[in-house]
Amino acid sequence: MRGNPPAGQPPWGPAQDLGADILAGIRHVKATDGPDLIVCGSSMLTSLLLDRGLVDEVVLMVYPVLLGRGKRFFSDAADPRELAFVSSQATPTGVLINTYRHVGALRT
Repeated sequence: MRGNPPAGQPPWGPAQDLGADILAGIRHVKATDGPDLIVCGSSMLTSLLLDRGLVDEVVLMVYPVLLGRGKRFFSDAADPRELAFVSSQATPTGVLINTYRHVGALRT
């Protein structure tokens, strides 16, 4: 059984206000010990964090469904990035959980 979160807290767990400068807020949180920071589904924020070198790891979940259209993973302004393969796991339903380490700008 789950209890109700304290007033002002989201239902998924404790949250922290990063302040007006989100990049400075993320740098501050990354410099402290604590759980991983996770960004789910924000193509603009993810692109910004990759560009500023604030992403350590990229986890891509691939579902066995073809939609043909939809939202892009990254914004149009995102520069090409190099990722290094870390691991892949298949779930019983066919979802692939692929983990990559962010290397940096794509070397050509």
